[in-house]
Amino acid sequence: MHFPVLPSLALTLPFVQLPYSFGPIHPFGVLVGIGVALGFKLAMRRARELGLDLERFEKHVFWTVAIGFVASHVLDTIFYHPEVLLTRPWELLLIYQGLSSFGGFFGGAVAFVLYARRHKVDLWRSADAIAYGLPAGWFFGRMGCASIHDHPGALSTSPLAVDWPGGSRFDLGLLELMLVPLLIIAAQVVARRTKRPGSLITTLALLYPPIRFPLDFLRASAADGGDVRYFGWTPGQYASAGLFLFGLWMLRRTLRSADEPAPAP
Repeated sequence: MHFPVLPSLALTLPFVQLPYSFGPIHPFGVLVGIGVALGFKLAMRRARELGLDLERFEKHVFWTVAIGFVASHVLDTIFYHPEVLLTRPWELLLIYQGLSSFGGFFGGAVAFVLYARRHKVDLWRSADAIAYGLPAGWFFGRMGCASIHDHPGALSTSPLAVDWPGGSRFDLGLLELMLVPLLIIAAQVVARRTKRPGSLITTLALLYPPIRFPLDFLRASAADGGDVRYFGWTPGQYASAGLFLFGLWMLRRTLRSADEPAPAP
């Protein structure tokens, strides 16, 4: 039996290449800066709603973001460009060259926990305040990635592919940018329904990996200018799996705390 086949329209998104800089202004840096500022403003708003010490929380966020940016470059170099460690190890100091999102998450998380323990702040409420602002900030960060096309995907004739020089291919920054609004909506919904400590960070830990993990299969190979693979997975996919397991642990912890009886007055 023969079924009618729709004709291939070979439609792809246009490849718009912004200049690397307009004088001293870099589009990627501007968009990331907007994301950080917006995320910080939203996090401060949530911290106020949760009754946190705003002055201390502001310092907490500063160290989390600062260490996160440094770690994002260091871990990007180690896991995505290990050859640089042998040939140009000084590039570890050039924190503006190459950033890994999960490297930033990991470094920021370590700094966040260490600060919380040292200054004895409420760990999970503070984490939820940051998680509230993270998706909106992430949206602009991925907009920056899409503006400079720094995450090339596999060759494709999909309507979601970009008309790349040398052949249309997926733009992973753009694809993730399209899906981040789901995280923004989820964060808003959860924040309105509950103030239970850990609820927002759990939500993001469970929702982001199902977005990131499958998208990484669409990345170009290392030989084609894309990401290195370790046993078939990108470093981002291993990190996604780890983040999802953390989310499951947090969900179990949150549900168990909900079942515990309230202390007697």
